[in-house]
Amino acid sequence: MGSRNHPDPLWEKSERLLDDPPVLIADVPDSLQMLYCQLHKLPFKSGDSTAYKLVSQPSLSNIEWTYFKKLVQEAGSNARIVISGVTGTGATKQAKRAANLIAGNMNRVMQIDCAPGFDVEYYKKYIGDDDENGAFQPGTLLNFWKQCKQDPKKQYVVVIDNFDKINPETFFGPTLWESLSSSDPNTTVNGIDIVIPKNFHLISVTHLGPGSIVEFNGEHFKRLGHQYILPPNPKELLAYLDAQADKKSLDSTHLAVLYNKRQVKEFLFYFLKINQLLSSRYGTGYQMGQGTILRDQFLPEERQMLKQTVLSHLNALQPDKPLLLEDFDGIDYAIANNGLAPESSFLSRQVQILQDTGYFVEITMVGATALLTALLGWWVFRRREILIRRYGDKASQVFTQFQKQMISADQASNRLEKIREEVDSLVLKRKLGYTEGLYFLAFIEDKVKRIEYARNVGENFVELFNAFMEDDVLTESEYMKLRQYLQSIRHKIPAENYDSFSRKVERAYATHSHKEKL
Repeated sequence: MGSRNHPDPLWEKSERLLDDPPVLIADVPDSLQMLYCQLHKLPFKSGDSTAYKLVSQPSLSNIEWTYFKKLVQEAGSNARIVISGVTGTGATKQAKRAANLIAGNMNRVMQIDCAPGFDVEYYKKYIGDDDENGAFQPGTLLNFWKQCKQDPKKQYVVVIDNFDKINPETFFGPTLWESLSSSDPNTTVNGIDIVIPKNFHLISVTHLGPGSIVEFNGEHFKRLGHQYILPPNPKELLAYLDAQADKKSLDSTHLAVLYNKRQVKEFLFYFLKINQLLSSRYGTGYQMGQGTILRDQFLPEERQMLKQTVLSHLNALQPDKPLLLEDFDGIDYAIANNGLAPESSFLSRQVQILQDTGYFVEITMVGATALLTALLGWWVFRRREILIRRYGDKASQVFTQFQKQMISADQASNRLEKIREEVDSLVLKRKLGYTEGLYFLAFIEDKVKRIEYARNVGENFVELFNAFMEDDVLTESEYMKLRQYLQSIRHKIPAENYDSFSRKVERAYATHSHKEKL
């Protein structure tokens, strides 16, 4: 048992994901509409396609419902939020569609796509710049805020994509940047009074992990809102594979794999394990999203290509420790062994811990000595356990025979007493420990007491029954008393006794009822 490997939790998760088909936003238009109504405090009307049209712009994408709903709720309840995800998680497309829902109208949404090296140009375009006469002219964002203030009952949203490609402080300018961390929404930019509207939402989209020009820290989140991490979504990967299976352009080899549940499960498991490996060894920012090229390499014969794709992805991020092909061996082993994780047994885990700490040789010697001692102790204990079990079975058989009325109470008590004497003899000969002997004698005593109690209860019932039947008539009142008495002792006497007593009462009462009718 100690050397037996255990199922990998992600193998079982893959099975659950396959049994629970992904739900896309296109599948739940009413739920989407209800979310929209909650955001805008509007009455819900089934069949209304307002929300569906908003998220379909510019086109309806392959977005899983539960992840999207959570993101919208987070962005809708916070004036500012930073959505971060690795490449392929769909952070940008979800942020833009969430913005459409929050605003309720695409005309109230501004999208800013950042490119490296244009920090100052973005400031001039969106915050403002001096004209040829030296007068400051507000930029697109400041004018957008004017629209917000002119229509305070509506929500306005700005989505800044790839915000980590430029310096946010340069984009806003020092004055406006500092005001974002203040509770006072009023500030002045180049002599112009600026008020950040209360009906304004800012959604910043950044890449998670290495590759960002500006690494966001606490100061950024203090001004731009808390970070919301969008993890790789295996459900969207499954939805993509389902869509591929419906394409007639695929060849028979690809279709055969997509229609094979086992092979889809293996590919899904590979996706989950790869991200687990990258996350545990390098960090969550090194994972691969469900929308990367990885999703098209689902054929079993493409496993080598899939591994090379992961290696190329990681090498592009220049990690301190390289990833090798043999690092995938554990995933291949699990697939070949129906999900069993390699070196997941109790013994393997302990050896790995000892090797990691450097105490393997020393503790092995100590462990070997302790193991021999434990085995000797176990052998002694096992021998005693067999004796206890043997006599325990004999005592249980006697009690069972009494319950089934195969032997009388006196016979059962005598046999149990004989067993008790034999156990006493074993304790005196030290074949049984004193503690085990006391335990077993208490067990015997309990059986004897239960037999004695059952006998006394039975005798009481017989006496009561005979008293009621002195006139050869069992009245309804006497019948009810006997039934109540039987019910009170039902769980304290053998079932056979209870059934016998019940039949006796019913026959006596039935005879009385028959006589009354005559």
